[in-house]
Amino acid sequence: MKVIAIFAPALLLAGCGGPASAPEATDSPAADAPVTADPKTATGEGAITAIDPETGKITLAHGPVAELSWPAMTMGFGAKEGQLGGLKVGDKVRFTFRWDGKTAEIESIDKI
Repeated sequence: MKVIAIFAPALLLAGCGGPASAPEATDSPAADAPVTADPKTATGEGAITAIDPETGKITLAHGPVAELSWPAMTMGFGAKEGQLGGLKVGDKVRFTFRWDGKTAEIESIDKI
């Protein structure tokens, strides 16, 4: 019993190391989410804030995405060759994408 009485205060003090650190900010809504074998498809509307045709990336400031319970945010999406043609920064778009828990890939995107 004396062993518990000696170690209990030490264990309590060890748990009081200082303030917890804040989680790191990411441009992905679920950076810690597991990659799923069955990606989800969702739709959204938003505005183009950046396009990088060399890497096939597009950044969208989009509204809430109900299918994934996401709030409005700005994030990057991958796109296939040819999907970004005719689009420019500032265009308002409606898009469908696949989310595997780590990355979002555009399936279709159209100006509105």
